[in-house]
Amino acid sequence: MTQPKLFDKRSNYIMHFLFLLLPFSFTSAASLPNPDGPYNVGYSQHIIPQITLNDPTPGPGNAILSHLYFPTHDSNRSSPRDNWGDALELLRGLLDQLTTELRRDASFLSAPTGDPTVLFSPAAGFNAWMYKGLLAGLASHGYTVLAIDHPGEPPVVRWPNGTDIIGLSIEVYEFRVTDLAAVLAWFPTFVRNAHALFDTSRLLALGHSMGGSASVTFAPDHQSVEAAVNLDGGFSQQHTVLTNAGLPVLLKSSIYHTTRSDPSWAEFQEHQTGWWEHIAIYGSGHLDYSDIATWSEALGLPPLVQSNLVR
Repeated sequence: MTQPKLFDKRSNYIMHFLFLLLPFSFTSAASLPNPDGPYNVGYSQHIIPQITLNDPTPGPGNAILSHLYFPTHDSNRSSPRDNWGDALELLRGLLDQLTTELRRDASFLSAPTGDPTVLFSPAAGFNAWMYKGLLAGLASHGYTVLAIDHPGEPPVVRWPNGTDIIGLSIEVYEFRVTDLAAVLAWFPTFVRNAHALFDTSRLLALGHSMGGSASVTFAPDHQSVEAAVNLDGGFSQQHTVLTNAGLPVLLKSSIYHTTRSDPSWAEFQEHQTGWWEHIAIYGSGHLDYSDIATWSEALGLPPLVQSNLVR
C-alpha cells in the first residue's frame, strides 16, 4: 500500500508523535481509561448517503461514515480496532495494543435515558476513533453520540467491510457543516427502523478544532439542535466568526488558545446576543481533547509537549 503524503500541520504533529513510538516495543495490551458512567457503551458503524459536490478528496464522494456510541446494559466486551498505524504501514501492531471497553453492535436500552443526542465532528485530518475516550464517556452517562468521518479527508477511513479509503489530511470546512446536516437528516429514519429509543428532537452539536467551529456554524440552521460546544477550534473568518448563534454556545480552550492569540474568538463573542461561556483549561493542550495524549500515558511514554501546535 502506498503511504499517503500528509499536508496538514496538525496531522504532521500526530505523525511526529507516532514516529516517537518506533523505538518502543509492546508485548501486552494497554488499556485506555474506561468510561465512568453507569452504562456500558455500545458501538456500531453506518454508511450514510451524502453527495459532496466538487469534492477534492480521493474518497467516494457519495457517502460518509458515522460512528454510533450509545448506552447499553450488554456486558460482553469487544475492542474495535484502530486502523491508522496499519493503513500507513507505520507502527504495525503498536496502536492495536490500545484496548477500549466497547460493545460492538450491542442491544439498545428498553427505556430512554432522557439525555439528548450528540453530533460530533473531529478536528481537521483526524479520525472519529481518535475521540473514543470522550465519546464513550458521554455514552456511558446516557447520551447517544454520532461521530462522522469524511472519507478522503483523514489519512485513512476504514469502511465496515474492511476497505481503506486513503486520504490527504486536508481541511475542508464546508464538508463538516454539510456532513453534520446529512447525519441529522438520516438519523430519524435509522432510529425508527432500528426501534431504538434515541432522542431525535433534542440534539447537541459538539466538535474539536475545525469541527468545533463547524458545529457552531451548523447549529443555528437546525431547530432540533439546542446548543453547540466548540473544543479549542479557531473560528472561520468567512463563516462562524460573524454568526450570532442564537442558542447556548460553550467554548472550551487549551491554555495556549486565548482571545489574544486567536482574535476570531473575541470577534465571535462580540456578535453573540444569547448565552455563551468561555472556559480555558489550565495546563491543557490542543490534543488533550482527543485520545492522543492518553495514548502516551497508556503506553508509558513521556507527556506530549503541545505549546507550538497550530489550531
